[in-house]
This record gives sequence, C-alpha cells and structure tokens, in this order.
Amino acid sequence: MVTAPLSRWNPGKVDRMATLAERLNAWFADAATPDAVGRLREPTTAEVAKAISEDPGHDVTISRSYLTSLRNGSQTNPTMNVLSAIVRYFQSRDMSLPVSVSALISEPAPPGAPEKKEERTETLADRQVRSIAMRAGKLSPDLREQLLSIMDVLDASRKAPEPAAEEGEA
Repeated sequence: MVTAPLSRWNPGKVDRMATLAERLNAWFADAATPDAVGRLREPTTAEVAKAISEDPGHDVTISRSYLTSLRNGSQTNPTMNVLSAIVRYFQSRDMSLPVSVSALISEPAPPGAPEKKEERTETLADRQVRSIAMRAGKLSPDLREQLLSIMDVLDASRKAPEPAAEEGEA
C-alpha cells in the first residue's frame, strides 16, 4: 500500500481538508522503526489489526481488510470505539505526531496549546530529523555529548553575524 507522505498533513495546524485516511497513513509512516539494516519499516496493516484485536485493554476486534479500507479511504466513518483502539495502538509506539482521537478526526487543538510543541512536532515530522535522532539514541552518553557539542558549533556558526565583511566594506 502506498501511504500518504507526512507533508500532506501538517499536525501543527488544523487541516480540515486532510482525510482520516491521510492522517492514519501518516501515523503508520511515523511509527516506522529501523529494520536489521537500518531502513525505516512501517508496521503492516495486518500487524496493527492483529495487535489491536489482541489488546486486552478493550473489546474491539478489527480485521486487516477493514483497517485497509480505513487507510485507503473507502471506509470513512468508524465508531469511536474503533478510533480509540487505533489511538491506543499508536500511543504505545514512539511517535512524533500527535496521537489522539481528536488529532485523527481533525478536531481543533484546545485553545492555548503551546506553539513550541507545534514547532517541535513539525520538526520531528521530518524523516531526516527522526533518522538522526534514532541513530543518536544508539550512541553512548559520551558520544551523544560530543555530537551535541558539534551541533552547538554548527548552530552557532549558522547564527553568527558576519561583522568582518561589513567592517571591511566601510
């Protein structure tokens, strides 16, 4: 199945045009984990349907074909119990996108939600950023400190004004 790219759904802004299928596919993409050779692999529809059906925390059973129809948009009106079970599955994963029933059905975020969280979510939605973070997570604490120092130097050089060029021109 071809999934919708994360860029089609901007979790930082309420997008009433994004469909349930697009949001659900974005969650599948966001739940991707590295395989044995380091490539990101999304959970399969069958794996998710099985995990939801076997979860003792609720009484929802969902078939692979029904979950597929939610992902491809042919089913668009699942029950709240089904939505809650899907949310419960994705909340158990390491996700950067917001995972809640309201996020899935595009209800507006509560007023006063901090903008910084939205900015962080947008940044983490980038696959390269997540890839760097996942690789850094496998490093020893000492190597992570070194990596952070390198990133601080890069960030400082990017932000530093260029006064020498201005003084030389005057």
